Amino acid sequence: MRVVSIGPLGVLTHTRVLVVGWALLGAAVVLAVMALTIGPADVGFLDSLRAAIGIRTGGSADFIVGQLRAPRTYTAALMGAMFGLAGALLQSISRNPLASPDFIGISAGAGAGAVAVIAFVGASSTLLLAGGASAGALLTAALITALSWRRGIVPLRLILTGIGIGFVASAVSQSFLTIVNINVADQALTWLVGSTNARTWTHVTIAAVVLAVLAPVALLQARALRTIEMGDDTASALGINVQRSRLIIALVAVLLTAGAVAVVGPVAFIALVAPALARRLTRSAGATLIPSALMGATLALAADFAAQHATGTLQLPIGIYTAAIGAPYLLYLVWRASRGEQS
Repeated sequence: MRVVSIGPLGVLTHTRVLVVGWALLGAAVVLAVMALTIGPADVGFLDSLRAAIGIRTGGSADFIVGQLRAPRTYTAALMGAMFGLAGALLQSISRNPLASPDFIGISAGAGAGAVAVIAFVGASSTLLLAGGASAGALLTAALITALSWRRGIVPLRLILTGIGIGFVASAVSQSFLTIVNINVADQALTWLVGSTNARTWTHVTIAAVVLAVLAPVALLQARALRTIEMGDDTASALGINVQRSRLIIALVAVLLTAGAVAVVGPVAFIALVAPALARRLTRSAGATLIPSALMGATLALAADFAAQHATGTLQLPIGIYTAAIGAPYLLYLVWRASRGEQS
């Protein structure tokens, strides 16, 4: 009989994760309420909240909030949660803070698939766009896995191969833009930056279904994830099928990325920054899946609110604001790595 004890440090860490998780949820709710109730149109606060949850008010809130603000806000939150969770999964199995979907080419692959749909089929169907993004993400992930496989997935080879495949996928997207008419190219280019403009309840439904299906799978793999973080040999000794678990986790991350890209576009840096900030706040050495998802939703809502209000009547794509958040963090990683080499 094995007795498992949790020391004071473990209890403190668990408590801190809970506190941070609830705090991030509260921040996301506050940002969502701000997005639903603040805008150029004069809509009452309570009417905005009622319309946001589907209660008809008989006034302008039914359209302004129910059909415009609410779908955009919910899509942004769900997209951020999917990117945050996907980034946490990939960074954990590779044990590398740069292993996010936008860095290892998965977002670029999903973007190439969706741009192909926009260019050759038309973007009138969100389901077709989701299918193209999923196909592009899965194909890219399969290529990365095949090229980085050496008696199993080698984390460093995965990162380097993914960066190279990502450049190829971006080149494919750019080539599609050169062979379509200017209106389609402009639409695809705006989508490639990442935009929450004109989101509908169809986008919300797709994002919610993807997250509802894949998040439980990710949480079921949490034990295997924590064990793999201790090293492949240790995980194997504890009875974990490392390669099978890593493939399942990677597949979940790929599909989460495809779902997020399908509804908003390949928004950069959320998947990179959200897991890192969640780990720093929780002071956890390993993956923090739920805080990472909540952090991703919070960052996405903050960026989307800025996209709507920071520049007055001119609304810039959300991807510009997430890049403003993520680029300094990337420079910080480079600075920290250089400091490590000097010491």
